[in-house]
Amino acid sequence: MNSPNDRPNLVDRFFIRLSRPENLARIIRWAWLISLMMLVLGYIIIYTKVRHLIPI
Repeated sequence: MNSPNDRPNLVDRFFIRLSRPENLARIIRWAWLISLMMLVLGYIIIYTKVRHLIPI
């Protein structure tokens, strides 16, 4: 069935390369930064919507 020189296809090579520890660390770092930016943006949007209700 499989020949000895059977190579993984492009998608398999992509996921093999993606699952290396240094790439996983990079993905986690970017995911953390994006989620932090979304949190800050959400607080800014909430503040602008309820600013007139806060007696400061």
